[in-house]
This record gives sequence, structure tokens and C-alpha cells, in this order.
Amino acid sequence: MARRPAKKPAATKAGKAAAGSTGKARRSTGQARSTDRATGAAHGGAAHGDAASALRAAFLRELAAIGWRDLSYVDVVTASGLPMAEAYRIYQSKMGVLIGVVRATDRALLESIGEEPLDGSPRDRLFDLIMRRFDQHAAHKAAFSALLNDLRHHPLEALCLSTRVERSMALLLDLAGVPSSGLRGALRAKALAGLYLHVLRHWLKDESADSASTMALLDKRLEQVERLLGFIRRARPHHHRASEAGESSVTA
Repeated sequence: MARRPAKKPAATKAGKAAAGSTGKARRSTGQARSTDRATGAAHGGAAHGDAASALRAAFLRELAAIGWRDLSYVDVVTASGLPMAEAYRIYQSKMGVLIGVVRATDRALLESIGEEPLDGSPRDRLFDLIMRRFDQHAAHKAAFSALLNDLRHHPLEALCLSTRVERSMALLLDLAGVPSSGLRGALRAKALAGLYLHVLRHWLKDESADSASTMALLDKRLEQVERLLGFIRRARPHHHRASEAGESSVTA
């Protein structure tokens, strides 16, 4: 279990303890299932989905072996075993396959919530959601390490990926109950994307079985974002008022 700051509200402690314990359980019993979903079908149709999954799986294997800089779209298609014309109907470039991996991760995350619903405060839910994303990437650490190392030398492609990650972070904010629309929502998603990529780099080097140091860093960074920006604490106060009003009207 990750270290926690000494003084925390009781509800926050309980929420994070639950998130940490479910994260460990997932690593021992559900990691393979999450990984399969993360590289599973992202488009409609069984055949189309199988082909897309094959391309993403080949991409991750080749990325780990070759790195982003030297990896070509033809390398990915060849490794997948698909005809070039069929592959091109699904993804038109190696960046397209990478974006497909991110989209598949988003879908796997949504499916995981159906099996293991979120609970606790918005901050607890963000903690749990980010750790679930890491769980889905556990079998592909070498690929993501190579990607992050190479993208430092490819700023335009890094910007493209960062923009897509911000969309994923907006989804996490919505799932956690934090507004993500408008200018403030965009700033929240950008801040969370920066936090996510920072903790991801640490997680890629974390060799511990329970990812304790990653959870400690994530907890610390979420606390800093909460303290500096305050956007987690003030999440949707109108939502709670609306709920209370609705309950009052039913009671009346």
C-alpha cells in the first residue's frame, strides 16, 4: 500500500485504501483480462475488430523491439500478418495505430467500471481510474518506455499524442464527477494529462509487485493538484444541490 500524507480526511483515506486494495486484487486476478481488453476490438464488427486488435498487438510488439523512431507503418502491418489493403482500411499510419491503442484503453476502462464500479470521493475515483489504466498497460511496459523516450525527439508527434491523452483525461474527469467542459474543463484535462504522463514515467520504472511507489507518487501529485487548483474539491456542487432538491420533491 502506498504511503499517505499524515493528515487526511477519514473518507479520503478509506477511499484510497479501497482503491489500493482493489488495484492489488486486479493485478493478481484480472491483469490478463484487462490487457486483452486494452488490445481488443475498438470498432464494430467481429472481423474488423479482430484485424484492428491484431494491428495494435503487432504495433506494441514492434514498438518494444524497434522503438518509435525506426518503426514504420509497413513494419506494423507486416508483423500483424494482414494484407496491406485491409490494414489500411482500419489504420492509415503508425500514429493512427497508436491513437487506436489509446482508444482501446479508454474502452477497456469503461468496461472495467461495469465490472468494478467506482466509489469514494472524486479524488479517490481519479486515483482508481489512473491505476486501472496502468494495469491495462502492464504487459507492454517496454513498448511505452520506448515510445516516451523517442517522442522527446519528435515534438509534433508528441503534441499529437498529448492532445489525444487530454481527451482521455477529460473522460476520467467525467467518470470521477469533475466537470470537463468549457475552458476550465480543458485546463483541468490538460493539468491531469501532465500529472498522468509524469506518474506514467515513474510507473514504467517501478518494479515492485504492488506498485507501491507509483501509488505514493500518484497520491502526492493528486494532492498537489487539488491544493493548487482546487478543481477536485469543488467538483459539481450544483450536482449535489440538484440531487438534494430532487430527493426533497420526492419526499414532499
